[in-house]
Amino acid sequence: MFLYEKDLKQAFWKHYKDRKSVLRYQFECDAREGGIDLLTVEEYGGEYEICSFEFKLSKIKVAFAQAEANLPFVSKSFVVIPAEKQELIQNKYQAWLKRKRYIGVIGVEESGRWKMLYQPFAQRRVVMNQAVLRLIFRGM
Repeated sequence: MFLYEKDLKQAFWKHYKDRKSVLRYQFECDAREGGIDLLTVEEYGGEYEICSFEFKLSKIKVAFAQAEANLPFVSKSFVVIPAEKQELIQNKYQAWLKRKRYIGVIGVEESGRWKMLYQPFAQRRVVMNQAVLRLIFRGM
């Protein structure tokens, strides 16, 4: 069981960052009012996707609101929660997630192993703002 949100974030990132698809990332990105916990630029089969991640131990409803607020700026928006919350997602939020299409859920074990609990679709049109552009072009 995670005691702090930062522990969830660190455990997840320890394993997720090693994926070859992750090209760029920024924690606490100011792409929208209030910020995004983690923003990544990833490549899948020659296509680029901008993904947001919101980390929450509780207040899952707030996490979904934040993930929805990220949608104008990203291809996919993820809520990252402790793995033991999987049943809550299946029982309470499954229908809502189907309607939202571009929001996904990832469950993380204490070891850092993660599992896709709900796979979102990717939207192709996103709003580019200065924070997103800085991330994309950093180090080029």
